[in-house]
Amino acid sequence: MMQPWKRIEPTVTAAILLITFASAIPLVAQTAPTTPATCTTAPPGLTTLDFERAATLSDILTTVTPNLPPNELASITGGAQEIREIFIYNSQQGTVTSTVFLVAAGAPLPTPNFNFQTGVIQSTTIKISQILTSCSPTPSLLIVGTVSASSTTGAFGNLTGAPAAISIGYTTATPPAINNVVEVIAGTVAAYSTAGTGTLTFPAVPVVPPGSTGAITVTVTSPQLGTLVGGAKVVQVSQNPLLLDASTSKGTGPLTFTWTTLGAPVNFVGTGTPGQILVTFPSKGDFVIQLTITDSNTGTTATYSVILEYT
Repeated sequence: MMQPWKRIEPTVTAAILLITFASAIPLVAQTAPTTPATCTTAPPGLTTLDFERAATLSDILTTVTPNLPPNELASITGGAQEIREIFIYNSQQGTVTSTVFLVAAGAPLPTPNFNFQTGVIQSTTIKISQILTSCSPTPSLLIVGTVSASSTTGAFGNLTGAPAAISIGYTTATPPAINNVVEVIAGTVAAYSTAGTGTLTFPAVPVVPPGSTGAITVTVTSPQLGTLVGGAKVVQVSQNPLLLDASTSKGTGPLTFTWTTLGAPVNFVGTGTPGQILVTFPSKGDFVIQLTITDSNTGTTATYSVILEYT
């Protein structure tokens, strides 16, 4: 029987941690969903994720002694209170926020009129670097990123900077039922729940015209710098503002362009031509510019990023 806050060897990697954690869960918690999986094409991304789950001490694995007041720990182990966690996806910010809190045992799930100012024992925000979806062997979603903000006090203290992942299974019912939720904060803690209650939606699967791959060809140029190759290479820039032009990018139909930054912000001003943007740098330094192009015919998206060093 797994003990609360069970310790495991510090040298275990995140991947082994997940495997170890899964093997420690009773078989009844791993029962396949009763709704048949009819997912044939993996969703192209994530639209909405907002759900709450319940967890027990035996669902949590860690090498770290949780920093909980004795009265709170006693209320959990004694069955007076239980652990809840709310996950909220922010598509505009590209983040998932986790709020862990305590409620009276047997309280309704989801918790009605939850006050985020009281009862919270840990809060973290994960900046998403990748969202993976799959239909095989069952419908699933994996969110990967890094903790960008964290409560400085709480069960595990400040988790800022730690790699993190949230794994979610779901059924193809309408609406989908969330199951087999695993959250991992690398090097610190892993927590499992059999189910979650809330909302999970995906964008429509693109319909690609016959004879077309549906792919978008992204081309970004600048009058001063020529064609800019995206990726990890740093491009030095002395112009401010700098014109970036993606208007020659190709798809199967009309394209829409969304410009954002990852990390330090810049100022964007449109030129009136779709795909063109004027970038104003606030100071010297490195700035990551990201462009997302969407094909209005198919719903297909393509993402491009470039690192600009303003000197």
